[in-house]
Amino acid sequence: MPHLSFNSTGGWLTPSRQKLTYGSAYERYKDLINWVLMTHDKSVSIQSFRLVCRNNDNDHSVYRWINILAQKHVRELHLEVTSLTETPFALPRYLIASDSLEILGLELHQSVLTIPSHVGFSRLKSLKLMDTKLLDQVLFQNFISSCPLLETLSLRGCLFHDFKVLDISLRNLRKLVIDNGYCGDPFEEGLRECDLKIACPNLVQFTLWGPLAKNISWDKNPYFLQAAMIFSYSWEWNESDDVSLHEEFADHMLKILRGVCHAEVLTLQMSILEYIHPAVARPECFTTFYNLKELVLSILMLEGHLQSLIYLMKCAPNLQCLSVFIDEYESACDYILEIPDEAIECLTCHLKRVKLIDIGYYDDHDLELIRFFLKNGHVLEEMSIIWLKHLKQEFKRETIQEVMRFPRSSSNVTVTFSEPTQFGWNLSENYPKQI
Repeated sequence: MPHLSFNSTGGWLTPSRQKLTYGSAYERYKDLINWVLMTHDKSVSIQSFRLVCRNNDNDHSVYRWINILAQKHVRELHLEVTSLTETPFALPRYLIASDSLEILGLELHQSVLTIPSHVGFSRLKSLKLMDTKLLDQVLFQNFISSCPLLETLSLRGCLFHDFKVLDISLRNLRKLVIDNGYCGDPFEEGLRECDLKIACPNLVQFTLWGPLAKNISWDKNPYFLQAAMIFSYSWEWNESDDVSLHEEFADHMLKILRGVCHAEVLTLQMSILEYIHPAVARPECFTTFYNLKELVLSILMLEGHLQSLIYLMKCAPNLQCLSVFIDEYESACDYILEIPDEAIECLTCHLKRVKLIDIGYYDDHDLELIRFFLKNGHVLEEMSIIWLKHLKQEFKRETIQEVMRFPRSSSNVTVTFSEPTQFGWNLSENYPKQI
């Protein structure tokens, strides 16, 4: 069998745990892994190996297994290791020296990963680190730079301890994920205390999720970018702050957006609309998204959010699809919303599909947004309206009647109303899965 997976937390160990202590059951689990690896057909390489295990100072089983896997020319290796002591988990040299390993995933449950100096994987194409503590920025930068074929780098829930700069300069990298959202203290610090430098000219997919870095710089904007997802936020943001501080936040966020200006699909969290709003009055600060075909975002029905949305549409002259998730916010209902009609190039020439999700909480505000798109979408072909959960049928009927009376600039537009899916809707639904 070339594909093997062992999970010590799986329900299959339950019968043994009913009769044995956890320690005794885990020893049998280790015996099973030892037996499988020792008796594995020597003529068959192990293509993929997944392992969930424990590690402590007195037991080197995991390193022995890795050694066997390296000799078996493993191509894909995923390790989830829980350390019972504070001893760091070290990448063995015999694994790094492997000429077969292409995919490596490590989840260390907040343990330290010891990285060798100036040595990288010669054949590695994908590296995914999760819940891992990194101590040395220079060693980490040298390590990933020594992986010449690396195409995917995913850093989820990692703690960059004492990093001044997270420098990711990889010419062949195609997918970059930096995700520190909802990690728990202290890992939720993310990049708050360091700068983020990106020099990946061939990047195709980029995800940035979690607290904002102190600063971000792009060596060159990735020209081939297909999709970008920005879910960044700041704990320092306060609506009552001085105007100059708000403008600093806006400039910081616009710097991120300039780096993804070549994206074809862009997904944004609603906080982004709030951060960039002070810059709406300074149009020279914005960049133009000439390649952008699809925009996915969440908003509150606040004037500032809507002004940011309109301006983003002005910056995307070739936009074809727009998906808007409308979040609930009570104080947003305390004023009369009027969106002025105006000629926007994408609405006039290219925007064909609009999806509005969770319609029904704001009532009149929702209707005004629907009216705006029907009135100004000259080439609109489809408007999809998805209800908020648990709305009364009478309310839905009255809303449908009102919408059907709105004037339409496009004679070909079809308006559909549908119920939310069982599992709700999230911003990543429209994110390309194939990349």
